Amino acid sequence: MKIPARFTATTRGWALSALCGLLILISQTVPGQEDLHELLPPAAADQSLSLAKIRTAFASNDFPAAQAAIENLIKLAPKNFEGYFWQGFLEFQKHNYSDAVLPLRQAQALDNNIHVLKLLGLSYYFLGQFRLFARTMQEAIEKDPQDFAPYYYLGRYYASTDATDFAKATGYFQAALQRKPDHYSSHYYLGYCEESERKPKEAEAEYLRSIELAEAAGQKFAPPQQRMAQLKLLSMKPLDALPFARKAVSLDPRDATGHEVLARVYTHLHRQDEAAIEWELAAELEPNNPTPFYRLYRIYLEAGNKQDADQAYATYKSLVAIYGSN
Repeated sequence: MKIPARFTATTRGWALSALCGLLILISQTVPGQEDLHELLPPAAADQSLSLAKIRTAFASNDFPAAQAAIENLIKLAPKNFEGYFWQGFLEFQKHNYSDAVLPLRQAQALDNNIHVLKLLGLSYYFLGQFRLFARTMQEAIEKDPQDFAPYYYLGRYYASTDATDFAKATGYFQAALQRKPDHYSSHYYLGYCEESERKPKEAEAEYLRSIELAEAAGQKFAPPQQRMAQLKLLSMKPLDALPFARKAVSLDPRDATGHEVLARVYTHLHRQDEAAIEWELAAELEPNNPTPFYRLYRIYLEAGNKQDADQAYATYKSLVAIYGSN
C-alpha cells in the first residue's frame, strides 16, 4: 500500500491544510442548519406582497436580490415586522449572527411572535449567549406550546458540550416528538441521548425510526446510520455493522465521520486494504484530525511499508503538536 500523492506534502503544508480544514469543518457543523425552514413563517401568513420576491431570492440563494427586496420592504413599511425579520434571517443565513440580532430585536418590538423568537434565540446561541438563547426559547414555548421547534432546539443545546444534560435533553426531544412524531432529527438525537445514558436497545429503536422517517421523507441523513454501525461494533457484530456504515457513506460521502466508521468496521473484519482507503478519505476530508493518520501508520507498519508508515506518523505528530490528540 502506497500513501497517495495527496499525503506526501511537507509538515508545514499539512499544517496549513489542517487549518483550512478546521475552518471548513466549523462552517459545516452549525447545529440546526438542516431545520432552517422551521424558523420561517408560513407563506400564507405573509402580510406584504414583497415577500414573494424575497422568498424566491432565498430559494435561489440570491442574497443580493434578497437584500434589495428587504431594504425596499423596510422603506415602504417601516412598521411591519417582516422586513426586519427577513433582514435578520439574511444575516443568519450568512452566519453573521451579531448582525442578525439588531433587526430581529426591531422585529420583536413590532411583533413578538414565535418566528422572531426562534430565530433570535438561535442567533444568541451562535454568539455564545446561552442564557439568552434558553430564555428566548422558553418564551417561544410560552408563545406557542404546540410548536415543536423550540423543544428540539433546547434538546440540541442540552445534548451538546455547551450544557450537557442528557436527561433534560431527552425530555425536550420527547416533547418535540409529541408535537411532531415524524421529525427524524429528533428521533436521532433522542437515540443519541439514550445511547449516552447506556440504553442501547432504546437508542437502536430511535435510530431505526430516524432512518425510516428520513427515507420516507426522501432526505439523505447519515448520522443514525453511523450510530447504528457503532452500536453493532460495540456488540461485536461487525458484519451487521457493515451495511449501516456503507449506507452512511453513500448518503454523505463528504462526511469524514462516515468514512472513519466504515474504516473501523473493515478493521474488525480484518479487511485492512479497504480500511486504509477509508482512513485516507477521512484524512482528505478532515485534514486537521490526527486519528486517520495514526490509523494509517499502524496499517502501513503492519503491512511492512516502513517508508509510508513513517510519513503517516510524521503527519500525525505534526497535527498533534498543533491541535492535540482526539
